[in-house]
Amino acid sequence: MKTPLTLIVFILFTTSFSFAQECEKQTDPFSNEKVNSFEWKAGGMRTLFMESRNGKSTLEFRVGEIGAVEYIILAGSVVQIKLENGEVIKMHTLFETKSVVSSTSINEANNVISSTYFIKTEITSDQLKKLATSKVTYMQFPDLHGGLQTYSSKELRNKFERFLMEGAKCLTENN
Repeated sequence: MKTPLTLIVFILFTTSFSFAQECEKQTDPFSNEKVNSFEWKAGGMRTLFMESRNGKSTLEFRVGEIGAVEYIILAGSVVQIKLENGEVIKMHTLFETKSVVSSTSINEANNVISSTYFIKTEITSDQLKKLATSKVTYMQFPDLHGGLQTYSSKELRNKFERFLMEGAKCLTENN
């Protein structure tokens, strides 16, 4: 009887970490400026972060792949989001981004090596409003091989489609 109860508690605990998201409105303690932010953590790790301060908003998201790939994505690289209504939101990366290779042990015999990187772009208030009111169908961004990675709506649904919309709503409603 203890095993099913332990399993249920574990599943509830894990689920709360995998769907943790927050919309916050606060004041920067040093500049006293108002800061609105939205953060989604998958498995306790920051996956999507949106912030608005001084009339400028940013969108940052984490991407990864299996294998050890060291690569630098240049500032100014294109990130595109296609909405359900056919509109395309086009942004550019703000900074040069380098992938980070990490290793996770499943057990003594199995080790998983992955490469992750964060992409940060500026997003206009007009783009935020569009993102807040229309479902995302495709997302395209630089990958670790010098090309582009495209997520379809199915892949986005499994990653962070809903949180893109929620984050955009958070920032537009709190401005």
